[in-house]
Amino acid sequence: MIKELKLINFRNFKEKIINNFEIENFIIWENWRWKTNILEALSQLWNNSITKLSLDDLVALWEDYFFIEIKNEDDNKYSFYYSKKEKKKNYMINNKKTTKKEFIDFSHSCVIFSPIVMNMFYLSPSLRRDFLDETLKSSYKEYEKLLKDYKKILKSRNSTLKAIWEKKVNESEINFWNNKFVEIASEIYKYRFKFINFLQESIINTTPYFSWKVENVVFEYKTKIDKENIKDSIKNYLNKNFKRDTILWKTHIWPHVDDFEVKIDWVSLIHYASRWETKSVIIYLKLLEGIFIEKKTWKKPILIIDDLLSELDSEHKNMLLKKINYYQTFISNIYEEKNTFYIKI
Repeated sequence: MIKELKLINFRNFKEKIINNFEIENFIIWENWRWKTNILEALSQLWNNSITKLSLDDLVALWEDYFFIEIKNEDDNKYSFYYSKKEKKKNYMINNKKTTKKEFIDFSHSCVIFSPIVMNMFYLSPSLRRDFLDETLKSSYKEYEKLLKDYKKILKSRNSTLKAIWEKKVNESEINFWNNKFVEIASEIYKYRFKFINFLQESIINTTPYFSWKVENVVFEYKTKIDKENIKDSIKNYLNKNFKRDTILWKTHIWPHVDDFEVKIDWVSLIHYASRWETKSVIIYLKLLEGIFIEKKTWKKPILIIDDLLSELDSEHKNMLLKKINYYQTFISNIYEEKNTFYIKI
């Protein structure tokens, strides 16, 4: 469990130490972003981000670096230092420099709840894909590198398609990148389907959240590939759509164009359920994210809940608060909650 947080030159904090954290921690402030900045610091230590700002933007104004350090209940310290001038990151465990890999192995993962998450089924499919990929990055340390390598291969394949369209290279040049693409996309799908299978098995437990009798709740993953024959289905699709890809300079298959939805008695959640019921399912999906991470890492993730309670009605708020007491939780809120440990910044 995290007991202390130290910040230096991080956003609007010149120097700040917050200690004596409990299992459930409410961070209280009025309508400034101080609360979110604390949660952002925590998420940065766990290789994630709430704000999605660049590291340069996290450095306090007129400063060159920031420093974040956490102390746990065993008095172990893990720290992250970033220099804006040198574009350099340093990771430390108990004041000794270490690699990012060792640092991530040592630390916990985090699950982020935020207002935008409550619109997961109403906004862009990229938000739903991010949900899958962020969970897998937290569950498998090799997955992040796999995603980075994929983006490089995708970019190279698309560049080759453009060169072929402009008649700068022969069509056969695409074969090399097709093979690379098939290999890495297949690996990513193997990880994706581990999480998808878990969600498909678990989503049925959301039936009590609906106001009518529900026979079936299904998590449906929408993809063009054949789950039972991943490599061949990707290869066949690439070959079949080569001309279209060449004209548009774009690859039209792989996880970056996939999506998912939840169906209630075979009708899409957003077309059938109320906003209240949809929020209930989304909260449950985020809790399943935490359970999956714990199963794969053997460590409890930290829950970070940013300005979400003000977006929820009292029933959803109570539902969430009752279910999170198994994990250490950091919650930003404008108001004090009864019978909770709160921190005024």
